[in-house]
This record gives sequence, structure tokens and C-alpha cells, in this order.
Amino acid sequence: MLPSQSVVTNHVLSKRWVSLCHSLSSLKTDDKGVNNSKDLIYFRRFMDKVMLSPRAQSITLKSLDLRCWSQLWEDEPDDWLEAAKRRGVENLTLVLFNVQLAPSIFCCKTLMHLHLTRIRVGSMLHCSVDLPLLETLIMSQISFKDTEDFMKLLFGCPKLEYLNIHGIKANGTIVEANAGVPDGGYFKHLSKLTRARISLFNVPFTAVYNVKFLSIWIEQNLSNKQINTFEKSLPVLENLRELQLTWFGRIHNWEVVVKMLQNCPILQTLTILKAENSASIEHWEYPDHVPECVSSNLTKFEVMHYEAWEADFRFATYILQNARLLQI
Repeated sequence: MLPSQSVVTNHVLSKRWVSLCHSLSSLKTDDKGVNNSKDLIYFRRFMDKVMLSPRAQSITLKSLDLRCWSQLWEDEPDDWLEAAKRRGVENLTLVLFNVQLAPSIFCCKTLMHLHLTRIRVGSMLHCSVDLPLLETLIMSQISFKDTEDFMKLLFGCPKLEYLNIHGIKANGTIVEANAGVPDGGYFKHLSKLTRARISLFNVPFTAVYNVKFLSIWIEQNLSNKQINTFEKSLPVLENLRELQLTWFGRIHNWEVVVKMLQNCPILQTLTILKAENSASIEHWEYPDHVPECVSSNLTKFEVMHYEAWEADFRFATYILQNARLLQI
């Protein structure tokens, strides 16, 4: 980690570090210590020397970790990112609070791991996505101009193996990507995806049809319309072995869980994390059928923050009575 706070408070020392940084294949820094516009100037000058110096261009930059938290930023760090692309960057972590990211970063033939946090992405209307080697995509609190831009990004990652998506917005509104996505639509190219952590509705279920591990965050109480959308969009998850469901809303619905289990024929592990002091939909009745995974494959079952609501008790009883292979 580059000592950026010392760069800001005593920028003369940075000359010694700049010479060293030209030979590094991995750079990690942040704008800690940037408290005013003068500090920001020193930090930007330092990064310009590190990233844009002719001496640095011949050195492969395998990893760049840049975290900019200051609200003083006005200019985008596009030049640094383009330099990283030219130097063959493989691992890129960006936190750009209050900074807009140029979508050209999504055209990088060497990038294998991309982690983005608290970023506004510029319009991708005239920008293609080309991430042929990307294996890991992690995005949290990302704002796109529209839902189509987000879809375009996922569609451009044919070798993606791990996906972690949380808090995606389009034009200021939470993305509900499952609404209106055609069967067999965008995501035929995500056949290599095996692990995914997603917010419900942020990512179309057709994108995660092949995963072996799936974690879903359910961040709100579901309306009847949303439940219907969920049911219609859920494909059969033929390879899913482990499912984690996390409820953040104050009301959770066991019927949604049962419907999902119906589409997970070889599921072995089911973990459910309820919000503390949350309540269940009242009058939940035992289903008149048992999903195949429950009767034939389920070996591990856990409900965290279990409470003595009648519906909770009924659901737990339903699983325990029908999961013949459950390991106690």
C-alpha cells in the first residue's frame, strides 16, 4: 500500500517513492489525508508520475487498487485507468466516491478480476463491452444511466466464473432486471458462471442458471406483483448445490422459499438468514408436495435468527420431516 497520507502531508518525499513505483507490478493506494484542494493536487501529481511516466509504461501492471473517498474530486481518473489498461492490468479494484467512471474501462482484454464500489458509470450508449478474460466481477452501490447499460456489461463477460452484485441502480432507481427479460435472452454467454451472490431482481435469474453456489439478498418486503415476477422468471437451476437466502425486510415469505426449492433438484445445502425480529407471512400452510431436492438430496439445513413464529415453526417442521438425508 502506497503511503498516500505521507505523500499529501510531505509531498517532497514522494520523489523517492515514484522511482520505486515505476518498477512495481502491483499498486494499492487511496486518497486518505486529502483534506483540501491543495492536498488533492499533490495526490494527483503523485499518481500522474506513478501511472503516466514514460519509465512506467514498459512495466506490466498486474494489479491496481485505487480508493478515492474524498468529496473534493471533480475530475475522473480516466488517464490512470487507460494507462493501467495499456500496461496489461489483470486485477482492478476501484472505489470512486462521488466520481464518475468512464465506461471505456469495460473494454480491457487483459482484465481478469474487477471490483467496483460506490461508482457512477457514464453512459454506455456508444460504448461496447469487451472483457474476454474476466473471471470475477464484484460490484456494490453502482449507478448506471439505464438498465440496458448494466445488461450490456454482464453480456460482455463470457468467461465469468464468480459474480457478486449488490445495490445496482439505473437512473436513480433500483434495477429490477428480471422484469421483461425474454427467455434465453441476454445471458447465453454466462455458461461458465459457477458462483454468484446477487440482490433479488438486480440480476436476471437466467444469468445464474448454471451456478453451483447461489446467495440471494432479499432487501425488501415482496409485493404480490414482485412474487409473480419471481415465479415467472425463475429457471430450473440444474447444477445448484448450495443456496443461501438472506432476508433484510421485516416480513419474510416461506412460500417464496418453497417455490425456489422446486427449481433446485439437486440442492444439498440450504441456509436462511432472517432479519432479527422479523415476522413471517401469517397462515402459511404446509404444501401438498415435497420438492425433489428436499426428499432426495438435502443434507444441510439452517435457519439463522429463528424465532417462534407459527409459520417459522411450520416451515422448519416441513423441512425436517421430509428431508430424509438431513445430517443432524
